[in-house]
Amino acid sequence: MTPVKHNISAVKGEFITLTIGYNSSVEPEDLFACIRQSTYGEWYRAKFNITVSKDNLAAGERCRIILSLDTKEFLDGRYVWDLFVWAGGRPVKCLVKGQLTILEGVSNRGK
Repeated sequence: MTPVKHNISAVKGEFITLTIGYNSSVEPEDLFACIRQSTYGEWYRAKFNITVSKDNLAAGERCRIILSLDTKEFLDGRYVWDLFVWAGGRPVKCLVKGQLTILEGVSNRGK
């Protein structure tokens, strides 16, 4: 299965929250999502906080994966991100991938 592509734009300092319906049951420790400067980058820039909910599911969903991230420490620019299911200490399935564009704001630099 090909990962779903989802690009995100945010103004520096905003919180990003993304909710993903999933047709299998997973726990937060089975998931990893991070931001890198490029797909070839050795180190990740930040990790998403991950929670899993089993409340108010839509038809066909076994859980909802909730990703959240604070963008206040990012420089403006373009990054890449993805969400993987892990098992046995290695990634086994990429669920979602895309680009994160951080834009510089005007009023977010102080009052």
